[in-house]
Amino acid sequence: MIWATLTSGIWNTSQVIIPVAIGWALDHGIGRHDSGEVILWSVVILLLGVVRAVTGTAFYRQSTITATLSGCLTMQLVTQHLIALGASLSREQDVGNLTATATSDVTAIGNGLRHVGRVVGSVIAVIVITVIMFMIKIPLGLLVLVTVPAVVLLGGLLLRPLHRHQGDYRSQQSRLAGRAVDIASGLRVLRGIGGERQFVKAFHSDSAQLRVADARVARAEANLSATDVLMPGLIAVIVTYAAARFVLSEQVTVGQLVEFYAFAVFLTLPLHDIMEGANQITRALVSAGRVTALLNTPAPDRGSPASTPETRGTAHLVDTDSGLDLPPSTLMAVACAQSSDAEMLARRLARFEDSGDVRLGDDSLSSLPIAVARSRVLLARNNDRFFAGTIRHEIEPSGTATPEKVADTLRIASATDIIDALPDGLDTQMTGRGRTFSGGQLQRLRLTRALLTDADFTLLVEPTNAVDAYTEHAIARNLAQYHESGSGQRSTVVFTVSPLILQQAQVVAHVDGGRVVATGSHEELLDGHPEYRKLMARDEASVVGQ
Repeated sequence: MIWATLTSGIWNTSQVIIPVAIGWALDHGIGRHDSGEVILWSVVILLLGVVRAVTGTAFYRQSTITATLSGCLTMQLVTQHLIALGASLSREQDVGNLTATATSDVTAIGNGLRHVGRVVGSVIAVIVITVIMFMIKIPLGLLVLVTVPAVVLLGGLLLRPLHRHQGDYRSQQSRLAGRAVDIASGLRVLRGIGGERQFVKAFHSDSAQLRVADARVARAEANLSATDVLMPGLIAVIVTYAAARFVLSEQVTVGQLVEFYAFAVFLTLPLHDIMEGANQITRALVSAGRVTALLNTPAPDRGSPASTPETRGTAHLVDTDSGLDLPPSTLMAVACAQSSDAEMLARRLARFEDSGDVRLGDDSLSSLPIAVARSRVLLARNNDRFFAGTIRHEIEPSGTATPEKVADTLRIASATDIIDALPDGLDTQMTGRGRTFSGGQLQRLRLTRALLTDADFTLLVEPTNAVDAYTEHAIARNLAQYHESGSGQRSTVVFTVSPLILQQAQVVAHVDGGRVVATGSHEELLDGHPEYRKLMARDEASVVGQ
């Protein structure tokens, strides 16, 4: 930006000096019939043209680099901060706002910085013109000194409503983008429940509001553009007329008249650049406000997974609020009377929520760096995403697991048949969100991915509700055999009310009203706790009803 500002200042100043050289060539060369002066000032004009060409090229090149680089750097900052925010992102930002930030805001910031050098160079040119006019004729210098600030002030007054309307437009654009994303991602569900028309009406309503906001922005921009054309033109007319009057009264020379006319005409360029630059910088400020609001969202302390002593296989994960105690190296099931309790407990235990008091061994989970918490406790849910890439990379992105371990984990998750049916096996390309797989297949692949992370505690929320009973039984049996063999030091905790999994769990915790009311095996809870029997009967009745 400094280099662009410097080259812009030289570029604009060289253009300002050219009329001065022309005026001197007229008065001292042609007017006095001095060919030497004519040649001298012609060479000066030629050199000024070369300087103008070189610095103009450098200015435009540097401005383009500034716009592109600043946009890329802004995108890097936003992306890095989104990664740092992690699971806290969904509570702070909506998808539409992030989409607009990643597209229009980044571009607007780059364009705003592109115009900074142009604006500064234009201001330098106006100052030079004013000084030269003062040196030639004070009244003309005063005329420019008064009219130019008036034009800038008028432009500032017109920028205020433009700034406000652009902010409104940007907010509604984010809301409409978010609704479009919701419709696109949930189109299959909407068709299933017949909700397409309602969402289409809502989208049309938001689109109409955005169109109105866009019209307000266009009206404000039209007012600014009209001022941009009208005011410099008036200045050119007034200055040229005043200079012509001075020539008639022999107060200025013909060469100076040419200078004044050239100055007046040239003033339209820097004034246009100032007005246009102010418009683009205003847009950039609106976008920068959005980006900085996102960047100012506090991110958790990431730290390093190796920053705390390793207590794998010995530490308990305890939620003191509910009384839920997850022992190490165990297949445990948590049966919640209210389904909302399962999601709440799982999020709290995995530190997706900082409420409550969760302890990992002797340490409070909230006091550990987030990288440590994520390496020790993993939460896997049915809305976790798959990205485009090979299945091997999607289920084991770290690339550290041996082929034998991957194959064994696929067997535990009953997902071997999915891979065997693909033409390239694990090297088959997966589309974004895994759209080519069924819901049950995605659940088994998610389970494989979760187990391959090898976390101390793997929390699974209803991981088998989309598979058939036979597959669910096989998964539960495989998990039980894995933990009974003692081949792993991790715990698998399943939040479910499915009897097929509860029967295989080594420990079952019954949660009612957000508190653990009983703990034991599935058979012990059926025999000794009526509320647990009611929960099992209710779940069985709901399955039969479906």
